[in-house]
Amino acid sequence: MPDGMQEDTVENNQRFALRWKVMLALSTVLIALGICVDWSPSQDTSLPDTSSFLVILGVLLGLAGLLTATRR
Repeated sequence: MPDGMQEDTVENNQRFALRWKVMLALSTVLIALGICVDWSPSQDTSLPDTSSFLVILGVLLGLAGLLTATRR
């Protein structure tokens, strides 16, 4: 494998590693916000609860991060 292709592969692996780490960090922050912060109830009853929304969003982002990590 030429050196240029090997450098591209290394650079892509570093990008993937950075992406899944950022996704997992953001998901941890979202889940922590959903669990720890006491959100006031929304004025519109048709909207979902803020804490459950943040937890669900954090879990989905965490799963995307894990899938990105295993894709490498």
